Amino acid sequence: MNIPLLISPINIIMFLIILITFTVIALVLALKKETKFHFLIWATIIIFLPFFGSLSYFLKFFTSKRIKNNVA
Repeated sequence: MNIPLLISPINIIMFLIILITFTVIALVLALKKETKFHFLIWATIIIFLPFFGSLSYFLKFFTSKRIKNNVA
């Protein structure tokens, strides 16, 4: 009995491209905005937990930017 694969190789490649892109963008944003010590912490989180680390840094980056604009 042949069972078709639900995930094709192109889906895996697309997922990896998106994951790598998010990881690199999160690292670049952290490098530009954070101090050296905070960058090391965020880089460790982003590298060891790429999906959740990138997502959490994006949330932190955009919410802290919004809070600073509302205060000023």
